[in-house]
Amino acid sequence: MTFLEAYAKFGPDTMAIAGALDIKEHEADTLINMKMNRDRLGPRICQMAAFNAPRRPVRFAGYDEIEKSWW
Repeated sequence: MTFLEAYAKFGPDTMAIAGALDIKEHEADTLINMKMNRDRLGPRICQMAAFNAPRRPVRFAGYDEIEKSWW
């Protein structure tokens, strides 16, 4: 059972979702809070947050992981 299936079946009941997914109750609470935040903010805000997330450096030919310019 996935989290969304358990949420549809039990609603925001942390104990029931934790039991159905075999996870701890605080982990189920975190998942519920994340889903409620996404529902409240909408997909546009979540996409903007992903767009503004820090990016990894772009690798290029000759890039040396050991050599850092700030050392």
